[in-house]
Amino acid sequence: MSLSEKLRQLRDKRNWSQQTLADMMNMDRSTVSRYETGRSVPTYQTVVRFAELYQVDKEYLVGELDQLLPKNEEPGYMTKESLLDPELSIILQLLQQEPDLKKNLLDIHLMPAKRRAFFIDLLTYQIKASKKHKNI
Repeated sequence: MSLSEKLRQLRDKRNWSQQTLADMMNMDRSTVSRYETGRSVPTYQTVVRFAELYQVDKEYLVGELDQLLPKNEEPGYMTKESLLDPELSIILQLLQQEPDLKKNLLDIHLMPAKRRAFFIDLLTYQIKASKKHKNI
């Protein structure tokens, strides 16, 4: 049984609507629908939250996640940089101080390539604009 089918079955067993589940998970109803139809794949953390909410062993849901998530064969940015790089230390410190930034960067990482590029361009533009208008 696929992850999407398991999620749907667990919700149906409790006679919860997608909206009820979405409210409990603090997400949009459309997101629940995409997970249950297999159009989107939830993150590992989201699957663990589903398992906790449904009171099932997380392995029951997580087992198929590895097959669903895209495999990235190319080395990431972090592996190309030395961990002794002082800029990397500053970035790690910022991520520890700003958990929302960390979450948003993880969300960007999980986006399709075109959408990811859009948000990176948007962020780059915003930073350049703020440097240009320092008085704001």
